[in-house]
Amino acid sequence: MLKQVFDKDQLSKVLTPSDVWQWDVLRFYGNVQTAVDHSVKHWRSCGLVLSPLEISTAKNRPVFVPSKMEDAFAIKLLDRFIRRIYKVRQSDRNRIVRQLVTLLKDSGDYHVLRLDINNCYESISFKRLIDKFEDDLILAPECVSLLRNIHNDLSKNHNLQGLPRGLAISPTLSELYLESLDKKIAVHADVIYSARYVDDIVIITPTKKENNVQRYVESVMNDMDLRLNNRAGKYYSGSSRCANFSYLGYSVSVDYKKGSANEVTVTVCPEKIKRIKYRIAISLAEYKRDRNFSLLKKRIKYISMLKKVKKGRNGDLLAGIAHNYQYVTDGFRCLKPIDGFLCTQLESPRFGLGTIERDEIKKISIYGNARKGSVGKFSKKQTVEIMRVWKNA
Repeated sequence: MLKQVFDKDQLSKVLTPSDVWQWDVLRFYGNVQTAVDHSVKHWRSCGLVLSPLEISTAKNRPVFVPSKMEDAFAIKLLDRFIRRIYKVRQSDRNRIVRQLVTLLKDSGDYHVLRLDINNCYESISFKRLIDKFEDDLILAPECVSLLRNIHNDLSKNHNLQGLPRGLAISPTLSELYLESLDKKIAVHADVIYSARYVDDIVIITPTKKENNVQRYVESVMNDMDLRLNNRAGKYYSGSSRCANFSYLGYSVSVDYKKGSANEVTVTVCPEKIKRIKYRIAISLAEYKRDRNFSLLKKRIKYISMLKKVKKGRNGDLLAGIAHNYQYVTDGFRCLKPIDGFLCTQLESPRFGLGTIERDEIKKISIYGNARKGSVGKFSKKQTVEIMRVWKNA
């Protein structure tokens, strides 16, 4: 059985640079090890009892955060224990996209269902998961008690029976809860292919079998207290030969080719394009307030370039548009309207940019940097400052 002890060795394994910056560890404790020692000492003297969670709002949804560093670290350790004991792993987004594109190239007559779980986190019963842990007798009593502590706080103080957005534990608990849904969909006789990434589901069925499959999926979801999201952009049902839908940040469209492989076009979806434009607008508005041109320039570069997130033995882990949307088929030409948007905004007198400053920013091309896979160098401190204004964007 995995060691489930809230000690220095275990805590040191889960802390990341993001934790260090979020809790300003270096300023308050001088170094990470001192913060680790302090946290473990706090747990031993005060017990694993969490303070009430703090709440904020992001994208019109409540987001919960631990009120103290010691609480946040305890929840991260709890998350590690559950993930390793139950072997919880999130689906590989890139793998799903590759598989989906390959299947859609088949010129056979199939049907595509793109489904979404409505209010996924909030709909998952926290209590049902805690009951499972108690019945399984695998998770340590300290861990179960910590989960009950979180659930009681959410229930009594926020009237929330589901999973809290914002806590490190929630993605793991969500994946664990939805494993049974994945298995039940996959074994249905009329399901050719199915995949789920967080709350987004895609299913390929034989033609004329889609209604039967959807009714089955909805029945299984109802038993789990889950519901489908039928809003525009979240639901699609159509023939694979002329499919046109958004999934996992991509817009996917199929051009049927009789007797040969279909042509599948993949681009960045309009919702993500809109989000990038929004971040540009926020950056310009912040420049108008603080007049920090150097920071504005870094923000625009950060939006357009790849970033090294983590160094690994098999290569660096990257993030950024060119990585997140690496399966586009148009060479990132779908990003050209963003460059046009940026140039239009730069010319607006309301931001107060001079000619020299405008020309400097115009040299940065979102499309160009994505197409070339340009990699930017941003320190952790710079990244925190750059992203500060995009907290809810």
